[in-house]
Amino acid sequence: MLGDNSQAALRLAASLAGGERAALLLERFGTAHLQAAIAPEGDPIGDLVGTLDAPSLEDLARRIDADAASFPFAMPNARGMLLLPGIADSRIGERARMQLELLAISMAESTASLSVFDYADELSEGITIYRYPDGEPEIEYINRSAASRIRATPAEVVLDPKGLFRDENNRMVALDLLATTRRGDFPTIEQRVRALDGSAYWVHLRALPLASNGDTQRLLVITSDITGLRTSTERESILASCIDAETDAIAVYHIEKRSMKASSLAYCNQAFCALAEAAESQGLPSVKLSTGDDLLAQNLAEIIAEQSIQREISLLSSDGSHTLTIECNARYLPNNIGETDFVTLSLRDVSSRIAAERERRMLAHAIDESLDFFAIGDFVPPSKGGSHIRYINPAFSHLVGYEADELVGKSSGILISPNNTKQTLKTLTENIEHRRVVNLELMMRTKDGRDIWCEFVAQPIFDDSDEGGYWLTVGRDITLRKQSMSQLALLTWVLDEINARVTIYEPAGGNDFDIAYENAPSAERNRYLFLELIREGGIVGKLVNDRKFAASPLRTMVANDGASGAIDIEIRALFDGVGRLTAVITIERDLTSSSGPEGYPSAARLALVTAGTQDILHAPSPEARLRALSVTLREGFDASLTVEPCGDSPYDRLRFDPKHHRATMSYFADAPKRALVTWKNPLGELELTTLRLALETFLGSVQVGS
Repeated sequence: MLGDNSQAALRLAASLAGGERAALLLERFGTAHLQAAIAPEGDPIGDLVGTLDAPSLEDLARRIDADAASFPFAMPNARGMLLLPGIADSRIGERARMQLELLAISMAESTASLSVFDYADELSEGITIYRYPDGEPEIEYINRSAASRIRATPAEVVLDPKGLFRDENNRMVALDLLATTRRGDFPTIEQRVRALDGSAYWVHLRALPLASNGDTQRLLVITSDITGLRTSTERESILASCIDAETDAIAVYHIEKRSMKASSLAYCNQAFCALAEAAESQGLPSVKLSTGDDLLAQNLAEIIAEQSIQREISLLSSDGSHTLTIECNARYLPNNIGETDFVTLSLRDVSSRIAAERERRMLAHAIDESLDFFAIGDFVPPSKGGSHIRYINPAFSHLVGYEADELVGKSSGILISPNNTKQTLKTLTENIEHRRVVNLELMMRTKDGRDIWCEFVAQPIFDDSDEGGYWLTVGRDITLRKQSMSQLALLTWVLDEINARVTIYEPAGGNDFDIAYENAPSAERNRYLFLELIREGGIVGKLVNDRKFAASPLRTMVANDGASGAIDIEIRALFDGVGRLTAVITIERDLTSSSGPEGYPSAARLALVTAGTQDILHAPSPEARLRALSVTLREGFDASLTVEPCGDSPYDRLRFDPKHHRATMSYFADAPKRALVTWKNPLGELELTTLRLALETFLGSVQVGS
């Protein structure tokens, strides 16, 4: 009943199901027969046609393959079944199932005058029969679906069967299909073809051989339009390549709708794989928080509830050696057509940005808190009214008296004092005009009109911005330093002009000292009594080892070698806050007498008094100091000393009365006391000075000792 159409129907059925085997079963008069079959070469099912029978279709189908997919149909005085051995029913897609059922129905309705392909107009696949008269392709049959793809109707194609193959690409595709089937292959390929109007589209193409019509070979060609799928695949490939090139870690997870848990990873780029490398061996690839918890599991409920979240989190690196600061963007994507929803993760490593921001904040804070002033200006040259101020720190604002908003946008020239020298202003202008480093001391004009001295360095910073760069200026107020230098110059001039010899010594370790400064008279004299006294020991040794002597200067007298008279030397020690000696200042004066040479004390007396004052300073107690003074007075000046208690009169006071040959001292040593010094013989001017120095030394030692 099916005539010559049975083999074509079987091939079409096998192609629709994606298999290589098909069988046609018929049951008449209580007996079922294997009516027709197609199978690969060497398959035994092809040899059973017409010989295999059974009491029923079901029994016959089970004998061929119990798990085959079957599509039964009814026909006059018989019933039939389209059988697909080796293909389980569940492996056939829904659309293919509907088409196979339609094919089975058409087979039941087929007669000798009705072609099985008449039903093909109902299919979404393109069904075409190519024939090759004289070896060149033309179309024998085309259904509506295939005709619409080439922008024509079946009738138009039949009128011009060679029209599709005038395009060389289409012709070569048809010839390749013929050559392949001649080799015994039934190709299934993806190919780009052209419609009659020149437009192009992609098809999934399957070719099956049909019985030849004389010398003309024929092919059954089944096509599925995959242009959209191909475009989608290409788009996905491009997107995947772009996402893989991203430094952000990106992943898409399947979320089970029932349990609302992540079930599998739908996609991830290379950056995510690197970040999740340590977690891959533990099952579902993911990333770990710094606490060790899984990022997605820890935040999934919130992501689903909020639909999306964005926050900075701390993640472990893939090897677990350190933590990364990550900006996490997560989004929940419901899916209305599948059994799973999706969650996308986008993770960006912002550790370097956070560190850079921290450094910028630290730098900005340091600049804001700096005592030096900072300013930033643009590259507009002075010849065009610039450079304009873009930023000043608080120190600069405090220095010039302007608030920042009063200066920003203004030319920096408003801060330059006109009292600078012409050469200074010329140098400044030329360097800024030619964008050279500027290093100057400059007078600046404050808001209230004062001139202040500033030392600054202006550095051009070049960049790729439209402005080309900016000026960075760093400086400080040196007005006090300038004033100090002026005062120091004046002080140096004054010290050089006075008659006394002034010298400053600095400790050099042990009892060694270096000369840090000397005025002109000291340098001219070129004799340093302090260093001589250091070598001799005595009072100076006491001075440099006991900071109590910093309370008042030490005075002593030495003979003026090579000349008459004596030298009065005043020594002051300077100590720092922790008791270290920092400097010694000495002032030396030559003592002369207005009464002639006879007024000078003898060298022996002067040496005796000097030794006596040293004994006074070194004495361990007030009584010992008093005894040393008594010996010095008696042997040096033929003077006597008596001590008596006194009332509440002021202490540490010396009353010197040369006219009546006496002196009175009030001091405190265990109790208030008064000492009376008297001498019989008149003393010369320098002798009186020497005597007074001895008494002052005693009072000073008592004060320091107490």
